[in-house]
Amino acid sequence: MRQIATKQSWLLILTGTYCVISVMMNYLCMKPLNFGTGIVWMDGGLLISWIVFLISNVIVEAYDKKTAILVSGIATVLTLAISFLGVAEVKMPTLPQYAAQAEHFAHIFSNGPRTILSSAIAFFAGNWVNVSVIARLKQSAHRFTDSPLPQFPNSFWLRAVISTIIGQIVDNSLFQVLAFAPVGLSVYEMFWHDIWTAVGVSSLFETVVEALFVPLITLPLTKYIQNLEYSN
Repeated sequence: MRQIATKQSWLLILTGTYCVISVMMNYLCMKPLNFGTGIVWMDGGLLISWIVFLISNVIVEAYDKKTAILVSGIATVLTLAISFLGVAEVKMPTLPQYAAQAEHFAHIFSNGPRTILSSAIAFFAGNWVNVSVIARLKQSAHRFTDSPLPQFPNSFWLRAVISTIIGQIVDNSLFQVLAFAPVGLSVYEMFWHDIWTAVGVSSLFETVVEALFVPLITLPLTKYIQNLEYSN
């Protein structure tokens, strides 16, 4: 009987999940979360954004760096396409009895091209950094012991956490500044102290979640995929 679970099938599953989460992040991030305080702690996209970094780490370990960057590129293009489609739909006419619904829909895309481009730039840059860091640390961990260069500890958990910290800081900083800096370019903007608070809290939260889920999900899934074979 032909084996259903193969490396190719799992790559499709991971890529599909990665793309869906990437698209949804753009819509959830439009709501700032303050948890009853007077400042914005994070945006709503944080609730699922850590998943893409988790998947990136799995793909780098189970496949390779080029595959992870390709998946990130596909998700970026898809996110751009869906976002521009949403902006175009806002401009399309609707019946008067659905005016309130159309207005609420328009608010989701209120920042228009600014949010779209900021999200695409930050998302791809953050994931590229994450993938590059974990791949470099993996390469360093597998150097020959007689190499004159310092050898990084061969710990997937440590590699995943370090790469996530750096990648999330790049992602969150670029997105929050490019999309919400108070420079008068769009309807929805944030104060600088809220922007930097959101960057710090978001990066910390995502790193903690990543650290917890590496031994529970990332590592077992990676080992499972590594033991699979490619279908003929």
